[in-house]
Amino acid sequence: MSLCVLEDVRKTYILGDVRVDVLRGVSLQIEPGEFTAIMGPSGSGKTTLMNILGCLDVPTQGRYILAGKDVTHMSDDELSRMRSEHIGFVFQSFHLLPYATALENVLLPTLYLERRLDGRKKRAMELLALVGLEDRAGFKPSQLSGGQQQRVAIARALMNAPRLILADEPTGALDSATAKDIMTLLSDLNAQGTTVVVVTHDPEVAGYARRIVRVRDGMVVEDRQTVSETTERRAHGAVLA
Repeated sequence: MSLCVLEDVRKTYILGDVRVDVLRGVSLQIEPGEFTAIMGPSGSGKTTLMNILGCLDVPTQGRYILAGKDVTHMSDDELSRMRSEHIGFVFQSFHLLPYATALENVLLPTLYLERRLDGRKKRAMELLALVGLEDRAGFKPSQLSGGQQQRVAIARALMNAPRLILADEPTGALDSATAKDIMTLLSDLNAQGTTVVVVTHDPEVAGYARRIVRVRDGMVVEDRQTVSETTERRAHGAVLA
């Protein structure tokens, strides 16, 4: 079963007397375990597409099915529950709470779950170790480099064991060497079975994906498989240390 299914999705915003058609009939399927890059120029609709995939927005027309459930007409509370259960987010600007420690930021997604998670602090520490920051658990964002902050954000995204990681320009605020480290980390997570979708304008970032979806003027204009670094890493059995 496909993890994400969009059927003729359209999104229109009304700004005063102006109608803005951002998505104009997008049909797309994302399978479990894929690493997909969504590319397009500014104003192409790629961020709106990501917002719909992440249940942060809903289509004006069409259907979106996530993990077998039609989320198109869900309430805000229902959409929030779907996000908590299935999706982890990584953003360009990290979105860490400035007065919380790295550990507290990683724990944040569990605060919105109705069920109590036993051993959640232990899991958060394991995730910090996974991204190489177990010795920075007590540090606040201002005490961390940009790359370290993004690693905390990735650990936070993994806290609820999501099936899907959505990363919006995850390397946009990082230098090239750190960006490579972050993309290698996402590739390793994908190699372990997590579905990853990256929204980017950067061809080097997209080069880690095994599928490229190009969006222009609110429509998918290209959808192709590609040989990538991720594929090569899988072929050699690369996993997270």
